Amino acid sequence: MKRDLFAYRFLNSRVHADHTQKSEQIFGYFIGPCLVFMVYSGLAGTYLTQFYTDVLGLSGSLLTMMPLVSKLLSGVISVCIGRMIDKTRTAQGKARPWLLISGILVAVCGVLLYAVPRASYAVQIAWVVISYNLFFSLAYSTYSLSHALMVPLSTRDTKQRDSLAMLTSTGTSMIPGMLTTIVMPLLIRYIGVGADAHGSWLTVMSVLSIIAVPAVLLEYYFTRERVSAGLPDGSTERSVSFARQLSACLKDRYWVMILFFAIILQLCNGMSTNSMLYYCNWVLGSSIDAGATKQILVNMIGQAPLGIGVVILWPLVRKFGKRRVIIAGFLMAAAGSLLVLFGNGNMVLVLSGLFIKSTGSLPSYVMAALLAEALDHVEMQNGFRADGISTSINGIAQSAVGGLTQTVLLGGIYALGYITPSSTSQIIVQSDAIRTFFSWCFAGVPMLCYIVCAVIMLFYDVEARMKMSSEKML
Repeated sequence: MKRDLFAYRFLNSRVHADHTQKSEQIFGYFIGPCLVFMVYSGLAGTYLTQFYTDVLGLSGSLLTMMPLVSKLLSGVISVCIGRMIDKTRTAQGKARPWLLISGILVAVCGVLLYAVPRASYAVQIAWVVISYNLFFSLAYSTYSLSHALMVPLSTRDTKQRDSLAMLTSTGTSMIPGMLTTIVMPLLIRYIGVGADAHGSWLTVMSVLSIIAVPAVLLEYYFTRERVSAGLPDGSTERSVSFARQLSACLKDRYWVMILFFAIILQLCNGMSTNSMLYYCNWVLGSSIDAGATKQILVNMIGQAPLGIGVVILWPLVRKFGKRRVIIAGFLMAAAGSLLVLFGNGNMVLVLSGLFIKSTGSLPSYVMAALLAEALDHVEMQNGFRADGISTSINGIAQSAVGGLTQTVLLGGIYALGYITPSSTSQIIVQSDAIRTFFSWCFAGVPMLCYIVCAVIMLFYDVEARMKMSSEKML
């Protein structure tokens, strides 16, 4: 990337203060990321899987293994993107330029995901594989890696950074989740499934994809890199080799712990999110129409604690620390998941369990702050930052886990005899095996993941150490 490419004044951040501002918090760390992740939640995950199975009617071992293999490729590309971010030196920093580029990529590649031609099975599979990799490996990897660095590069003030982390986590999880799991089921119910609904799916998803452009622009213009911001000329930041950065990260126990924590949390969220539609349709209901109503109810009750929870989470974190709050919350989430798992489709038990689970999972909103602390600890120990390589490796791991969750879901659908509906109103009684499979994907696996994450946090005491070291860095 040329040094002077981002030196034009119209590309400058609208944030100029040395400390985080209200406009930065609202537009750069809340509304902008919220809209991008709303686009992602609608385009990817469970609705993309439903598009493949219930609209295109695709199945087979090739489609089953594609997400996992593609996400491994995405991991390799993530390393390259991460290195390019690390080597970028512009007037706008090193991550924000790539954030800007990602907006167009996400919009174009999002449309291609659903623009599968009406052709032979081989042509459709080829299009699916290519468009899937363009979206996840190139477009979304570029956005997610640059977005992940916004909090760590925003400031060294831990209080301001924790606040930004909570804002961006709320914006990228709670609100997009509510919109896509309440609005999208109604849309799917309206546009239908089957081959005749292909054009309607393409129209809806194309409109959704285009929203990524203004959303990314908001995040770009209302963020600022204050830590290790690249300069077009006279940059004093040392260039550290990939091998040395990797070695420093792998030798830092807190960095390794937070990597495993992020992987397990991604497994938890991926399995639950990707299977929710199928769980509501075929465990709580017996058709897509009935499942849409159940899905809306599940999300309204399940998401209910998040509004007030975000308000009370920050005071709890300040009083007890992130680690203690995460341990207590995740054990609570595990208990809620257990109640859902053994609820046997009883709506009272399921909704009660989801309320408990959602309340307990609130501390996951401080994930960005945990990563920032781990990166600061690597810098404290080695004298250099490893932002790009860290987000790359984290991206590889989470991408592989994301592919694994889709592969497991598609594999179970293929192996256990899932019956594909021909319309949204068709009543189908799926087998006990497929219903149990969806239940474990939705609640069983997340329950185990919450327990593992709580155990990891028992040993993650970097917060106390960084309180002392942060004063030296400021």
